[in-house]
Amino acid sequence: MDIMTFDSAPKVPVPFDARIMHNAGPVEVIHILLQPGEGVPPHDNPFDVLFYVLEGSGELTIADEVRRVDTDSLVAIATGTQRGWENTGTEPVRLLVIKLLEQKNS
Repeated sequence: MDIMTFDSAPKVPVPFDARIMHNAGPVEVIHILLQPGEGVPPHDNPFDVLFYVLEGSGELTIADEVRRVDTDSLVAIATGTQRGWENTGTEPVRLLVIKLLEQKNS
């Protein structure tokens, strides 16, 4: 059994607190902690991504659309779609980012 805790997980070299919770096979799981005012700049990836909000709420920008996303919400983002997060509240936001690195054959 392999148990990874937030405190022991390797940090991602970004300007907010992000930790690699799992990185094996076709899936990578990143835990992001955004303090009030912090955000993830808009970007895209060559793989599908799932965001699960563990705690708090924030604004997710997908392409040109901005939506509030709250605790216990899951958002699926397709390959190549611009996305960014911002904690616009007064409490921390904790997200799980699940990267689906192995794409399905068309």
